[in-house]
Amino acid sequence: ARTVSKRLPLKVLRDLIKGVSMIDFLVQRIKKVSEIDEIYICTSINIVDDILEDVAIRNDIKIYRGSEDEVIERMISVGDLEQADVLLRITGDNPLTSIEYFPNQIKLLIENDLDYVRIVDVPIGASAEVISLIALKDCYSKMDPSVSEYLMLFLFDPDKYKCGVIKVFNDDYSNYSVTVDSPDDLQRTRSLLRLLKGKELLLKDIVKIYKNDSNNFLPVK
Repeated sequence: ARTVSKRLPLKVLRDLIKGVSMIDFLVQRIKKVSEIDEIYICTSINIVDDILEDVAIRNDIKIYRGSEDEVIERMISVGDLEQADVLLRITGDNPLTSIEYFPNQIKLLIENDLDYVRIVDVPIGASAEVISLIALKDCYSKMDPSVSEYLMLFLFDPDKYKCGVIKVFNDDYSNYSVTVDSPDDLQRTRSLLRLLKGKELLLKDIVKIYKNDSNNFLPVK
């Protein structure tokens, strides 16, 4: 997570529901997953990201501050600090990341000695990336780390890494999005949360709303 965004400035700090920012909303959801040992906000050493220190404190989680551009450097540093075998990458602008599939993703990676696992044919921003630290370090040694924001393009490559996928729907819903990258995305997410108020936030329910209300929840062009 970082606070700099050209299309939607300070997007991770904007409220999704009254009094709850996008980053707070996401962290509180991730905390529900017992398989996760530690949660870190990985951000830059840039002064504009100082406010994320406050987010970490109020959510009682850890923070790592490192390279402004090298997402992969921040992740590897956290992995080394925690002596971790497996990392989950969840970006701050994906508040509706499908936490319900985390346990299955982690299990698939560990039991099959894989390098990378994601769920597929789901809306953009719905899948976390489950990655072995060994594979992440190998990727770091072979890529330009300044473009590691697009880490999936390098790791989700079965010719180079042992990749696993979990297909959770019969149909393909990858033409939809649950990411927040623009003012329209923010309004769509707020509307969705109003419709789901009081319900457990499951991807199957989000997809059902998207399918049944195509006037308000349009596919990505």
